[in-house]
Amino acid sequence: MNAGQVLDVAMNAYWQSDPADVSVNAICQMAGISKPSLYREFGSEDGLSRAVLDHYAEQVLSEMFAVLHGGQGLHKTLDALIDFACDDPRMETGCLFYKMRAGKHRLGSQTRARVDEIDAAAQGAYAAFLQSSLDHGEWQGGMPVAAAAKYLGEQIALGITQRASGEDPARVREMLTLALSVFTRS
Repeated sequence: MNAGQVLDVAMNAYWQSDPADVSVNAICQMAGISKPSLYREFGSEDGLSRAVLDHYAEQVLSEMFAVLHGGQGLHKTLDALIDFACDDPRMETGCLFYKMRAGKHRLGSQTRARVDEIDAAAQGAYAAFLQSSLDHGEWQGGMPVAAAAKYLGEQIALGITQRASGEDPARVREMLTLALSVFTRS
């Protein structure tokens, strides 16, 4: 069994659907492996979904973290986040992390804990980006950095979710641009 291949198959299956709607049997069938092989490698369904989330974080979320840590300044970073939400072809079906976060009550304890860790890291990255923008005089503040970071992250999540529900990417871009304009007003 190729664990990387199984992770790719499971990641795509979870990403295309609601993760709770994808059975281990379906993943085994799509990957051409036996259920005992999957359990030997990942321990449990929860172990698999946590490994899939880690794989997704490495493959996709790392790009958002790179944008936030890129030091490109307020305007370019906000533009890059909007581009990610509106133009990245992978986001046409939504974000697997946001799907897992929204349905985390249906996930196992290992995966729930990993969702919380990634969520905290994302909030930290948004907050560090905004604090840097504040320190460099690019953002005027006007609200606590933690609240602004939560707002920014939720707006990106909403844009990706709207796109996945079939909203025109140009319309999503307009809405995100308006929502994020709170950071660029003088």
